[in-house]
Amino acid sequence: FFPGFTHSRNKYETGLLLLSNNWTFQTSAPQTKIMVLRQTPRRPLNRQSSRNVLLPVSSSSLPGAHPYSKSNGRLSLFLTWLPQILTVIATIYTVVSSGKERSRLSRELKNQKAQGSSITKSARNAHQIGQELMRDNERKTKLIDVLMMETEKLSKEVKNLEEKRGIFTIEIRKFLPGAIVSAKKGNVPGDKSGAEIREKAIIAKIERLRLAIQNISRRELLDRFGKGPYKVEIMLDFPPSAGDGPDKFVIELASIDDMPHSVHTFLEQVHLGLWNGCSFFRNAPHVMQATPRSYYKNSGQNMENPFIDSGYYHVSFQEYSPNHPHKANTIGFSGRPGGPDFYINMWDNSDTHGPGGQKHYDLPIEAEPCFGTIVEGLDAVERMKNQPTNKQSFHRFKEVIGIKFAKILM
Repeated sequence: FFPGFTHSRNKYETGLLLLSNNWTFQTSAPQTKIMVLRQTPRRPLNRQSSRNVLLPVSSSSLPGAHPYSKSNGRLSLFLTWLPQILTVIATIYTVVSSGKERSRLSRELKNQKAQGSSITKSARNAHQIGQELMRDNERKTKLIDVLMMETEKLSKEVKNLEEKRGIFTIEIRKFLPGAIVSAKKGNVPGDKSGAEIREKAIIAKIERLRLAIQNISRRELLDRFGKGPYKVEIMLDFPPSAGDGPDKFVIELASIDDMPHSVHTFLEQVHLGLWNGCSFFRNAPHVMQATPRSYYKNSGQNMENPFIDSGYYHVSFQEYSPNHPHKANTIGFSGRPGGPDFYINMWDNSDTHGPGGQKHYDLPIEAEPCFGTIVEGLDAVERMKNQPTNKQSFHRFKEVIGIKFAKILM
C-alpha cells in the first residue's frame, strides 16, 4: 500500500514511497517522479548527520526496481482475487446467518406447537369438567325434585291429621337424630295409637330430609371449596363522617360436621358476590345486623333480588348444633327460616337465640343457626358499635355502614 499514490492514464504518477535496502517496486510510467525517504546507514556520526533526508529520484535510478518484481506480482494477484474472496466470505456469513435464523424460527415453531397442544389439552379437560358438572347438576335436580315431592306428601299428611284429630300442636324438643315429639290433642274421638304412629312417621321423614340436605351441602362444600376450615373476610365502608379507622374483620366458619348447610349457604352467598354493596343497618344492641340493602355509594340499588335469583336466599331448615352456641362475637342467621340477614352477637345470646329462645315463632323450640366466629378485626366491630343510632327506629344506624366486599380466604 502506497500512501498518497494515485494512478491516471497518460499522466505522470506521483506519490511517496518508503524504501529500505530490500524493498522493490514497479511502475508503468518510466518518467514517474518519486520522492524517496532514504535513511543513512548507522555510523558513529553526530546527531545532525544521522537524520533522515528526502531525496528526489526517478524510478529507473532505484536499486532493485524492476517492472516484473515478484512482490508486486503477488500483490496484483491478491488484489485481483480480493473481490472474489470477499464475496465468498459474505456468502458464507449469509449462509451461517440464515442457518441460525432458521434454527431460531424452528425453535419458536416447536414452542408454539407445544403451547397449542397444552391449550388443546386444557380445553379438553375443561370440557370434561363441564360435562361432569352438568351430570352432577342433573343428579342434584332429580334429588331436589324427590325432596319436593316428599315435602308435598308430608304437607298433605299433616293436613289430614289436623282435620281428623282436631287442633293439636307438635313441639320438637330437639331437632336432631332421636327427636322427642309430644302431641297436644283436642277432644276428638279417634284412634290414639294410630295418630301417634303417624306423627312419629312424619317426624322421621322430616329428619331424613334434614339429613339429606346436610349431606348434599357437605358434598357441595368439599367439591367447590375444598376441605375446611373456611374463612371469610368482610371489608367495611364507613360513612365519611366516621373518619379513619379499622375497616375489616375475618370470620372463621363452623365445622361442616356440625353445620354443613348453614356454612354452605353463607359461602355460596359470598362466592357469588351477593354481599358486595350491602350494609350493616342496625345495632340492636345485643346484635349488629347486616342485610341486603344498599348504602350511600350505591343508593337505590336493589340488593335483594340477586339473593332470591341465586337460590341461596335462606336456609332450608333451622340448623343448630350445641357445639356452636350464640356466644359473643359469633355469627348467626336471622329469622325463620334463617337468612339472608346475618348478625354479630355482641354478647352471649345463647338463651334468646338458642333452642326455645324465640317464643313468638310457630316452633319456639327451634334455634337460629350459629355458623361462625370472628377471629380477626374485633377493633373494626367495636368501631361499628360506636356509630350513632336512632333508638326510636329499632336502633338503626343514622348512617348505614357499607360492606365494600366479602371474599373467601383460601
